[in-house]
Amino acid sequence: MLKLLPICFFGLFLTQLVGQTPLYTPRNVQKAYAQGTRTPDGQPGPKYWQNTASYKIAVTLSPPATKLEGVETIEYTNHSPNSLDELNIKLIQNTHLGTTSRVSNVQQDWLGKGLNITAVTVNGKSVKWDNEEHNYGGNPTNGYLTLPSSLEPNEKVTLTFRWDYDLRPSTNGDREGIVDPTTFFAAYFFPRISVYDDLDGWDLTELNEQTEYFNDFGDFELSVDVPQHFLVWSTGALVNPSEVLQPAFVERLAKAKKSKSVVEIVGEKEAKKREVTLKNKRLIWKFKANHVSDMAFGVSDHYRWDGVVANGKTPTDSTIWIQTAYAPESGDYPEMANICRKVVQYYNSEMPGYPFPYPQLTAFNGLGQMEYPMVVNDNTLDNPDDVITLASHEIAHQYLPFYMGTNESRYAWMDEGWASFFEYHASLHAFKLNDSTATFPRYYQMEMNYTENADLDVPMYTPSNQQMSVSYGFNSYGKPAAAYTALKMLLGEATFKKCLHEYFRRWNGKHPCPHDFFYTFNSASGQDLNWFWKAWFFDYNTVNLKIEKVDLSSNVPQAIIVNTGGKPVPVTLEVTFQDDSKERITRSLEVWKTQQSVQIPLPTTQSITRLRIVQDWFYENDLTDNVWKK
Repeated sequence: MLKLLPICFFGLFLTQLVGQTPLYTPRNVQKAYAQGTRTPDGQPGPKYWQNTASYKIAVTLSPPATKLEGVETIEYTNHSPNSLDELNIKLIQNTHLGTTSRVSNVQQDWLGKGLNITAVTVNGKSVKWDNEEHNYGGNPTNGYLTLPSSLEPNEKVTLTFRWDYDLRPSTNGDREGIVDPTTFFAAYFFPRISVYDDLDGWDLTELNEQTEYFNDFGDFELSVDVPQHFLVWSTGALVNPSEVLQPAFVERLAKAKKSKSVVEIVGEKEAKKREVTLKNKRLIWKFKANHVSDMAFGVSDHYRWDGVVANGKTPTDSTIWIQTAYAPESGDYPEMANICRKVVQYYNSEMPGYPFPYPQLTAFNGLGQMEYPMVVNDNTLDNPDDVITLASHEIAHQYLPFYMGTNESRYAWMDEGWASFFEYHASLHAFKLNDSTATFPRYYQMEMNYTENADLDVPMYTPSNQQMSVSYGFNSYGKPAAAYTALKMLLGEATFKKCLHEYFRRWNGKHPCPHDFFYTFNSASGQDLNWFWKAWFFDYNTVNLKIEKVDLSSNVPQAIIVNTGGKPVPVTLEVTFQDDSKERITRSLEVWKTQQSVQIPLPTTQSITRLRIVQDWFYENDLTDNVWKK
């Protein structure tokens, strides 16, 4: 039942907005302010709560057979103030059902029968689960489990699931599936409890193979039962290497975890000789990860395995263990451990300049381009620039959404935009690219050049799960990366980092919404940035500056620049003189805070023959009005 908003809340909220440009605030966020779970200055409120779940998962695989069989125990704690009569269960593997909604076509062999759940218990007692009802009931990637009795606030419930499904060929650049006949990458492989939060209640977003994920944090224990000769790499630490590896490879693994140069743990010839694992017919690999939002793992009987450590943020910080698992024929993965090491160290020390969130990272050579806590699943690429930018992008996701717990399903710009922004900085400053535009400026430019309709002008605040491919891609990657770039230019790097670090500090391990991000930057910077948020995230607009008028006849010659597009971007005016020499005049994007045109005085040292608005960062559809000639 929705309570009436107390008068004291309105006083607080109005005080917060006095003198500020008002931002649209949806009712669920207003309700969170009223209930004290979030505050109008961007902090978790005194009554903020978050449900948690701990998972103990055991799976069995026998490649080349494609069936994955699993059993899990989930201990779920209701920290909310509400009684829960049912739990929503995420059934991500049902995305392979023919009846699931998707934004694009898939190949026939990619389709499957989805999750087959064979047994469910609640607090030790069997309960009914109808696969037909859940898998073909209209929202196959979500399924409600009715509880025998209500789960009251601060109570726990223990669930068990037993299930199986067939991995499908990863033929579409997919996030998971069969990589080759004896190499599998398993993700979203277990039933899990959906997020239940203070904003929306149960997350019922249906996976459509475009939207991504929103998960709660929990502790995970995973055991993977595979035949002899198979190696396993996973989210979390391998806790039993001596129970699965020959002593010589246990030693190499230990050596690699202390080495700042790449160590070959398993080479191509050693994998072929099948002398890496112990001689048991089957082996159980065990992993453990605390306070993470997901698990993923890969298996192979012929992959190479390298390892190296990256430096922490400071000499006293712990190092980060990096390992790579890859096909012997891969052309780029022999360099991947070093690439990952450089990226992690750059993120630690430069941008974002914040300690890497996890003690380890695994790069697995699959057929996708996707991220998971402590794991990236990246395909082999031919272009060296693409190898670097892809690795930089997926590793950046360790901060968002995994450290910060953002809702990728509804606000992809809160993670993909940051990953694109961080990718740009790491790719250009930790490496030497052949093409300096190989990262997000190119995403932005390509979309701007090929799409002229309103698809690109849809506000970023529009929920991602309600957008289709053109607007989704632009509003998730290129446009938010440009917005964060503009924000950095507005605030300056020092203040920008200060605000970003405060955002990390406040919301790591929690679930920030867009307004938490906006108002954290406002309060940390001590500035009213609502005019910026409104223009970049809430308005239908684009980037377009125009030279409206040039007056060289007066005592103070000037050019009038008009912001016809609406987005605030810096002004860089290149002046060409009669002798062909050039000079640049710049204005901060803050000039657009209260006006849509600006007068720029021009030099009087000699005759001016040409003016041009330079857009190095922000691309425009129409460049014809960016140039004036005498």
